[in-house]
Amino acid sequence: MARKKILVIEDEQDVAKLLVIRLKSFNYEVAVADSGIQGIELAHKEKPDLIILDLMLPAGDGLSVLDTLRLSSYLRFTPVIVLTGLQDEEYKKKVIEKGVDAYFQKPYDAEQLLSSIKSLIPDN
Repeated sequence: MARKKILVIEDEQDVAKLLVIRLKSFNYEVAVADSGIQGIELAHKEKPDLIILDLMLPAGDGLSVLDTLRLSSYLRFTPVIVLTGLQDEEYKKKVIEKGVDAYFQKPYDAEQLLSSIKSLIPDN
């Protein structure tokens, strides 16, 4: 069975590295982008099963990245988990209304994140 592929769009290297280590330990294939533009390009190229998206990004904030992903015929239904340090309830509402599948604030609970990933892309 092919391994599930996750795209991490995160500009904080430490956060991205930790996510990669954790996800690979659960046998996920992981690609990383460190900007909004690179994230959109990689999403189209890699066609991930799930995307973990930071909201505060250089070259395209998370909301515009999410909008672009949702406009893509191929990526429109790809589950997106937001992982952000942003502590703004209004912004959070806006993001959730745009159709994300889960929303986590940093620091996040690794077990909850993994559980969310497993429920969105089962059978790994």
